[in-house]
Amino acid sequence: MFSSILSIFIVGFIIQTDAFSWPIPYQPVTERPKNDPYCQAGLVPFCPTGKNTNSMPYMEPTDTIEVFALKKPVWSFKYGPLLGYFHIMHDGVGFRNTRTKLNYTMEWYELDQLFNCTFPHLLEDGSLKWCNQGALCVFDGINDTVWNQYGFIEKVTEISGSQFNKFANWSLYDNNTAVYYETWTVYNSNDTNKQIMYFDSFDCASWVLRAFDSLYDVGAKFDPKVKLNYTRLNLYSHEPQLIGNYSQIINSKNQTLINDIRSFYKTFQKRGDYLEQFVEAYTEIFIKKEFYFYYNDLYWYLSLKEPFVKISYYNIPLPGTG
Repeated sequence: MFSSILSIFIVGFIIQTDAFSWPIPYQPVTERPKNDPYCQAGLVPFCPTGKNTNSMPYMEPTDTIEVFALKKPVWSFKYGPLLGYFHIMHDGVGFRNTRTKLNYTMEWYELDQLFNCTFPHLLEDGSLKWCNQGALCVFDGINDTVWNQYGFIEKVTEISGSQFNKFANWSLYDNNTAVYYETWTVYNSNDTNKQIMYFDSFDCASWVLRAFDSLYDVGAKFDPKVKLNYTRLNLYSHEPQLIGNYSQIINSKNQTLINDIRSFYKTFQKRGDYLEQFVEAYTEIFIKKEFYFYYNDLYWYLSLKEPFVKISYYNIPLPGTG
C-alpha cells in the first residue's frame, strides 16, 4: 500500500481534493457512443426481446396507465432467490394500459454484464479497456412469474397517456446521454450520521429513481403507502485522491503508479461464473484495502477503511411522499 500512496503524491498532475465538492456529479454525454465490438455480453445478450433502439410505446392521451415498481434478485435466472438473501436486487418499471390491456417493461442495465462494467479488461499491451455502457431495455409484457417468484410487482401510481408520452421522451433523452454504468457508491463512513458521499452509483436502481422523478415531474401522484428499498454496493474510503485520465497517467512516466494500477486490475481479469467473480473481488478488496476507482473517465485512488465494502438496502421515499 505504501508504494501506491507514495506514487500518487509523486505524480505532478494530482489535483488537491479540497478543490472538489462531494459527491462528484455523474457526467452525461451529448450522444451515446457505439459499443466497442471487443465488448461482449457473454451468455446473456442485452435486451434479447426488446424493441428497436430509441423506440417507445405510444399511448393515446386519454389512456390510463398503471405504473409498477418491479424488483427481483440479481441473476435470479441462474441463482434463483440466493442473492435476494443479501439484498442484491435488480429494479425495473412496469406499465399497463387499462384500455388496451397491454403491458410494458423498462429496465436499465449493463450492455456487457455487470463484472465488465465493474472492472476493465487488461489487454496484452498493458492498456485498459472498459466495457461499461448501460442502456434502457424496453419490451412488451411484464413477466409476472419472473418478478413475483423471488421479488415483487407493486403498483405505485397511475398516469394519463399524455403524461406517459412525455415520460417516454425523457426516457429516450436519458438513454442517449446517461450511458455509463457505475457499480460502486463511495462513502467516507458507514455511520449514516457522519456520512459524506464521494461518488454515487449509476445502475438499474439509479435509473428507476430517475424515472420516478421524471414521472413526478409530469404530474404523477405516488402512493405514500408504498415503501421501496434500493441496493447499493458501497466502498468506504479516506478522501479520494485524483490521479487523472489514462493518457495523463501514461504520459506521466511514473512507472510505479502505472504498474500499481495494472497490477490492481490484473486481479480481476477472470471472466467466468458471475458469483465466483464477485466473491473473489470482495476478498481482494479486503486483502488490499486500496482501490483504483474509475469515474467520468478519470482514475482516483481510494485508501479503504473499515468496513471496506458493504451492501446496503435503504428505503428511499417515492417522489412527493416525504
